[in-house]
Amino acid sequence: MIAHSMAGLDAEVNGIAPDDYKDIPLPEDYEIVELLSNVISVEYVDVASDGKSIMRNGIILPNQVIDNRAWRVAKVKLAGPACKQVKVGDVIIFPGDRGLQSIQKNGKMLVFLSEERIFGICKPIEKEADKKKKKK
Repeated sequence: MIAHSMAGLDAEVNGIAPDDYKDIPLPEDYEIVELLSNVISVEYVDVASDGKSIMRNGIILPNQVIDNRAWRVAKVKLAGPACKQVKVGDVIIFPGDRGLQSIQKNGKMLVFLSEERIFGICKPIEKEADKKKKKK
């Protein structure tokens, strides 16, 4: 079963109103290899090993206690040609209630959103213990 949640794509992208497709599963026998316009696809990097909970400061937070507007961190997997600020491989931060979510057959959550919904490019903060290890 592929689950979707809609918010965060523009009202219409490339003549398609995403709201009309929020409950229709993506084909499982095809993969998207290129996106159009300013649409990006991302994969969450802040998900705990169970694939559902969110990790914050090393603490696993179950979905039930997370507000769906929580900030999310994800890695850009594909970016349309009109994207000017992000590229494949960037780690981004955006509000969790933005984007069209799809669970892929590998169990990973893929999110589609327009570049305007992204608040920034980010990177993990290096912990003191990691800094000390590098010095040795």
